Amino acid sequence: MTVPGVTPVRATTLSPLHYHSLPVPSGTATIAEFLADRSMSYAIANAMGALSSSVALPRVKDYRRDLEVLPWMASVFTAVNPSLLPQIGKRLNLDSEGGYQKKIMDATGTGNLKTWFYIQEVAPGTIYEGAIFGPDPFLMASEADGRKIDYLIIRTGRHLGGIVKLERAPDVAAVRLNAHTAHLFGQDPATDPNMEVDVFALYDMQFTSLKPLEDAARIVGSWRTF
Repeated sequence: MTVPGVTPVRATTLSPLHYHSLPVPSGTATIAEFLADRSMSYAIANAMGALSSSVALPRVKDYRRDLEVLPWMASVFTAVNPSLLPQIGKRLNLDSEGGYQKKIMDATGTGNLKTWFYIQEVAPGTIYEGAIFGPDPFLMASEADGRKIDYLIIRTGRHLGGIVKLERAPDVAAVRLNAHTAHLFGQDPATDPNMEVDVFALYDMQFTSLKPLEDAARIVGSWRTF
């Protein structure tokens, strides 16, 4: 087992962002209290160039495969001041290229293919606290740029529509982990007291209680090699 480095960070939303988290009448609402660990892992890797066209991940989704080769993993990010904006209408334009097949037309009345629906987005200025496991991305960015880098800008949310600023946060002392991610790596959260679920947000968002950074890094280091 390798214990990865851990960088405590604070994330501040600079623009609205949303996920199709929870079904609501005629649309979906975002869970404002958390940013999922896997979403943040991909967002950080993308900002650091690990998902550039020359090293792009395969199109077929496989979270374990991806996370085993990415330089970083992230904790769950927990909101300090969770806030949602009022709902707004969105249109999914599937016929902009001249129409679509009947089976698609038949599906556009409901679900994620509905052409008119409502969303609720996380408000700008929402602050989250979490940690990055692996190499210090701020130090790596500084070395690559030749000057000190104090923050990173990442994109996350549906269609990468959300812009988030990451900064070091030495005062963040504890973070949550995702029991579902542990399961992807062959761990059994049901028999591991370290992964007891404290918050069941969604099927793939099952979060532990807050853990000291050193303990969280040790647990994540038992999942994969850094």
